[in-house]
Amino acid sequence: MDSVENPSQFGILFDLDGTIVDSMPLLKEDFKTTASMMGIDIDPEMQKRIGKDLRMIMSGRPSKFLELKIIWRIGRILPISLWKRVLLVLTSYQKLKRTANQAPPVNGAVQAIELLRRQPNVKLGLVTSRSRKDTIRKLRTLGLLDSFSAIVARDDVQSLKPSSEQIRVAASMLGLQTKHCVLIGDMPTDVDAAKNIGALSVAVATGIFPDEVKSRNPDFVIDSVADLPEVLPEILKKMPTLGSDGVRIKAL
Repeated sequence: MDSVENPSQFGILFDLDGTIVDSMPLLKEDFKTTASMMGIDIDPEMQKRIGKDLRMIMSGRPSKFLELKIIWRIGRILPISLWKRVLLVLTSYQKLKRTANQAPPVNGAVQAIELLRRQPNVKLGLVTSRSRKDTIRKLRTLGLLDSFSAIVARDDVQSLKPSSEQIRVAASMLGLQTKHCVLIGDMPTDVDAAKNIGALSVAVATGIFPDEVKSRNPDFVIDSVADLPEVLPEILKKMPTLGSDGVRIKAL
């Protein structure tokens, strides 16, 4: 059972790719380009289908070969032969890994997180499908490694979002109940994971599945994580037994 060290404190849990790191549009274009070179057309309707099938794509136990498994499952959705699916996985894997590792932060994200970590009633956590090794490397590059009191990568759990396991683990590490946490993410699976465990959900519009995210009815939708400090008092009004009394975001 979750325990609370201080009921006036709350947790903000961030997804990484598409939320803090502006990687999703780049990954989408890289994947489409690779597929196009193989004669595979990923049109808008097919992109929507991929977005709707993310539960299937992300399901199962995490492993060090997760990226390969995700590409393979996307290939199953596409109307292509088995040999083309194999070729798509082999051709795109390393390129997509490089793109994710080199992607820049979302504009204003680093500054917003730095501002939030300085607030006395805020605890920050990170929940990501990246490996812990890749996560630590990326956070160190962004100068954010020390910003999070809880980091839950795929190595640390048995199931990924839309499972709520990562939220539960992160909340426990922060000493908070999940109802006193809010998850910030760009994917439908982020919203589902939060709702499944009673946390608040905030969707950011910096991902590649905006319609699918909105269809999950997140508690809030914001343009970017950079807007979070400004809207946080309103978000906290929905948090049970906490509200926004006394919440003041101090400038850097």
